[in-house]
Amino acid sequence: MKGILIKSIGGFFFVASRSKEIYQCRIRGKIREKIYPGDYVEIDKENKILEDYYPRNNLLKRPKVANVDQVVIMHSIKDPEFTPSLLDRFLLLVESSGFEPLIVINKIDQAEVGFEADFEEYKEAGYELHFISVKENINLDKLFERLNDKINVLTGPSGAGKSSFLNKVIENADLRTAAVSKKLKKGVHTTRMVELLSLPNQGWVADTPGFSSMTKINFEIEPEDLSWYFPEIAQYNNDCKFNRCSHLHEPGCVVQKKVKNGEISERRYKSYKQIYNELEKKERRY
Repeated sequence: MKGILIKSIGGFFFVASRSKEIYQCRIRGKIREKIYPGDYVEIDKENKILEDYYPRNNLLKRPKVANVDQVVIMHSIKDPEFTPSLLDRFLLLVESSGFEPLIVINKIDQAEVGFEADFEEYKEAGYELHFISVKENINLDKLFERLNDKINVLTGPSGAGKSSFLNKVIENADLRTAAVSKKLKKGVHTTRMVELLSLPNQGWVADTPGFSSMTKINFEIEPEDLSWYFPEIAQYNNDCKFNRCSHLHEPGCVVQKKVKNGEISERRYKSYKQIYNELEKKERRY
């Protein structure tokens, strides 16, 4: 029988059938280290043995989830305070892994009037945004529809409300929610392993460990490739005077001109420059 691996714990592999019936299986052969949540597998349901796995479409490396359709990045307006540069790094992590991100901003019940203007630069760059309040049940239905019939990965900073959201949309999820450290104003990690959770529709969602920081994330990209992961910059990559323009100091750079004219967000451009310099410094070190 073909099923989908949803988690593995202590030598047991939990596989869901098409109707979402769960089978607790042992494994056969040397495939234990080769499969991850989201992989489609073949099991002997009578003897509860996982026998083989099917070729996958993709693999998200951090955290390891197979056959991902969508990566949902959840941040919050407050508690912890929204940090644009942190969202930029999450976007880079997702896009450099080959996935299209969906941005979700939670806790809008705590937002000031007109808060949407603070996110206009992401809309102009072409990202899809959803503004929600888990606590007040605002805009949850529309977001829930976007998760239907997909293997979703939910990620973002600790304390942004990921577990609270899943507790709201998944009956009996009973996930621990993260408190926010009053001293550090950062979330506390609550999710310890990757697990696919069944949505009431045909979808699945992987609740992944939250991050309180992205400063230690090792982006596996070259500095000269960074611009391709900033959509508002990438569209001008072939318009500059010099081939493979870094968009930092070269004369005749179209991107620098667009920033000066206000056609590209200056704040996003500063984020691009900071990450570029970090990647270049790492490259020189090696």
